[in-house]
Amino acid sequence: MKKCDIAVIGGATSGSFFARKMAEKGFSVKVIEKCSREKVGSRYDIFHIGRKEFERFSIPRPVEGDKEWAFEFETNYTAAPSGKYPIKTFDPMVGLHMHDYTLLMNKWAEEKGAEIEYEATFEDFIYENEKIAGFTYSNKDGTHRLFAKCVVDCSGIAAVARRKLPHNCKIENFEVTPEDMFYVVLKYVKFKDPDFIYNTSSTGWPSYKSWLAPQADPNGGILGIGACNSYEQAETILHDVIKNVPLPEYTITRTEKGKTPYTRPPYSFVTDNFIATGDAGCLTKPNNGEGVTSSMVHMKIAADVLADALKSGDLSEKNLWKINKIYNKEQGADFASTRALLTKVVKATNDEFEFIFEKAHDVLQSFLDGAADGPEIKLPLPALIKAVGKIAGGIFAKKVSVATLKSALEGVSLSGKLKKHYLDFPDSPDGYYAWKKQADELWKKVGKMS
Repeated sequence: MKKCDIAVIGGATSGSFFARKMAEKGFSVKVIEKCSREKVGSRYDIFHIGRKEFERFSIPRPVEGDKEWAFEFETNYTAAPSGKYPIKTFDPMVGLHMHDYTLLMNKWAEEKGAEIEYEATFEDFIYENEKIAGFTYSNKDGTHRLFAKCVVDCSGIAAVARRKLPHNCKIENFEVTPEDMFYVVLKYVKFKDPDFIYNTSSTGWPSYKSWLAPQADPNGGILGIGACNSYEQAETILHDVIKNVPLPEYTITRTEKGKTPYTRPPYSFVTDNFIATGDAGCLTKPNNGEGVTSSMVHMKIAADVLADALKSGDLSEKNLWKINKIYNKEQGADFASTRALLTKVVKATNDEFEFIFEKAHDVLQSFLDGAADGPEIKLPLPALIKAVGKIAGGIFAKKVSVATLKSALEGVSLSGKLKKHYLDFPDSPDGYYAWKKQADELWKKVGKMS
């Protein structure tokens, strides 16, 4: 019989980060990862981490010459559907090779004593006295029992443990359905002009939820798209990007595909002896769908609260509840606010986006600067009034529909209401169901990105 203090399901960046944080605090940690060591973190080749985030989370920082490092850039452009009216913002990024960086994070966790077992698949919970006491998992040698004081689900979008929780649990066990995720298609391209260098900036077209980002080859890029419902839907929209946006001539060298949650997180991340986090907790950034460092915000909080709970010997839902409360104060309320606003705003048509980019360039600059600066897209009241005025002008010019203006105003209203509601998250499980009822009503009005 195997025992540990914390059993983590999933050994990618989230599982490695949480394992390291708990091992640093002196607890025994066992991580199971379904992939082999050769395949872990290989969903995509390239991903990004903001340059300032390495210091913020005290995570390994590769530099040029390291195998994990691919490139760095500081400048981002956001443009209209035609590619016109680009808006320039600064958000320094480090491009990394996902598989190599995941292995670096694995090693980083192991340096503090965490144990990682590859090719090990979660099967089901072990219960004692109706509380989670560990789980069973399988590998090439059969099925094994692992007992732990706390189980942590870092298994990604599949949320293999969270979805096994009973329906009466305050952690919702919903599945992330096709309309609640982005199907991401990445086309790695090589530019035909050998002198064209594209590794100093990135360009995005929010109307398409598409972008052209750097890759390791300076003479190449990644033409990407995220769309709800299916990869076929993503490919269809990407075809519109290629048709409508002037791009340098290129050839496609390979294609990668993956999924990321784009939905609100479970209202609670904790129950007795259990925590859900990372993509299993739908902790992705509403403005771009990335989740590596936004999950780390949650996990830092969870690690501190869990450490205190382990020392006290009380890992009850009530004692772990502070994870929910603190997270909503630090990031969750802002993410809820931004998600509501974006869900309503992006319903504009391409022609309407074109008009808004042309006529409200300065307002969009404030909007995008806010997106680059923090978890919430902050738009000062004068800029907000100006934006409404610009859109109203578009109605008179027959460039913007009344429905689009109405949707944008609803987004602003719901954004503020959700932020306030999340900041008022109950201090204990006792007030959860009344709070949940109001939250459900607000999210129903927001609707879905799809």
